[in-house]
Amino acid sequence: MHNNKKRPGQRYHHAAAPTLALSLLLPGAAVQAEFLDDAKGTLTLRNFYIHRNFVDDSATRSKAEEWTQSFIFDLQSGYTEGPVGFGIDMLGLWSVKLDGGRGTSGTQLLPVDKDGDPADQFGRLALAGKLRFSKTEVKAGEWSPVLPILRSDDGR
Repeated sequence: MHNNKKRPGQRYHHAAAPTLALSLLLPGAAVQAEFLDDAKGTLTLRNFYIHRNFVDDSATRSKAEEWTQSFIFDLQSGYTEGPVGFGIDMLGLWSVKLDGGRGTSGTQLLPVDKDGDPADQFGRLALAGKLRFSKTEVKAGEWSPVLPILRSDDGR
């Protein structure tokens, strides 16, 4: 014979697994929400043109000339919730050569290969991890400070 009589607490047995799953997911959603909601990003476009005219009689060439379009993508995440918050910042730099053929390099705007030709495009990705406790923030990795007495220069 099978006993269909329910014991105390048995009626919650089927709801326990979904409740446990939701309780584990909701804190993660809150952490993710602040991490993403407080994130901000900027895309800066810069157009560089450099023309150097060499007029000295001892110059080996008459000019150095290069023209590029650069893209600077700066993404800063928010922090995870909790007494210690964690985050990540990303800086993407990419530049495309618009003009500057063989024999006109030398402005230091574009890297050159072993044959002396300027690169058609180049770039890199820089990451920094960050940690916040109370009002104190610590960053490790690559970052571009913008302070009254110190500022990074991404001009060239």
